Amino acid sequence: MTDENGSIVQEAGTQPDLTAHEQAKRDFVKARNRRNIMIAWSLVAFMAIVFSITAIRLMQNLADREAALMAEEVSDEALVSE
Repeated sequence: MTDENGSIVQEAGTQPDLTAHEQAKRDFVKARNRRNIMIAWSLVAFMAIVFSITAIRLMQNLADREAALMAEEVSDEALVSE
């Protein structure tokens, strides 16, 4: 649209026409934000995997320790009864 002086008037709610440089810059920022979000989700997933593996290993070690203590008690009782 043009006003009475011949200058271009932008309608409300529409984006202005961008130059190629401005559009490239805007596209670059969008791509960078997408990459940053993917990196953040990857880090969260990695932390969850490391935490899960650590928790599982800890539970296995506690179970092994408990079994070893029970075996030691049984062997001590066998020695005392002889």
